[in-house]
Amino acid sequence: MALVSSYDRFIFDYGGVLAHHQQEADQARLSEIAQIPRGLLNELYWSERPDYDKDLVSGQEYWNRVAHRAGTTLSERSVEELIELDTRSWMQFDSVMWEWVDQLRLAGKRLALLSNMPRDLGEALKSGTQKLSSFDYLTLSYEVRAVKPEPVVYQLCLEGLDATPEQTLFLDDRIENVQGAELLGIRAIQFTNRDDVLLLLRN
Repeated sequence: MALVSSYDRFIFDYGGVLAHHQQEADQARLSEIAQIPRGLLNELYWSERPDYDKDLVSGQEYWNRVAHRAGTTLSERSVEELIELDTRSWMQFDSVMWEWVDQLRLAGKRLALLSNMPRDLGEALKSGTQKLSSFDYLTLSYEVRAVKPEPVVYQLCLEGLDATPEQTLFLDDRIENVQGAELLGIRAIQFTNRDDVLLLLRN
């Protein structure tokens, strides 16, 4: 537990760390509902995502933007189905990681969640699960109207956690978000493989 014991504060990303990445079956179903080829849908899904994650557009507006750029239109029912499926697809939790979160809490560590996520997902997590209660502080992009790797989101998270960069360890699967944290002096680890990262932290 040497590396873990070196830090009093831990900041976790959500998707790709505490929840599994969207599965291929879900991506295929989104493509089928939207009637947009998977490759193109994936490109538009992520390029339009920042405004959705910042709560600058609603779920309906987001999916209609995606459809417009793909040269198609969506029915109201299709948009509702896409929002529901997209939200549910990011709620496949990694039980091993949540057990580790519980272990850190029992060890007296202070924990925060720092995530780019749209309102639809965040509110579903709050109303349908107890997962977010595991954290001392939440920095959710749709609530602060900013996304990683913008410096302000890390700063808000540190302030809410009452932490200095030097005493904080951050886990995120995206290298650009890791680098954004490192620019502020936060020790950050790219979460590419859960077992490898936990082994690193525990030994």
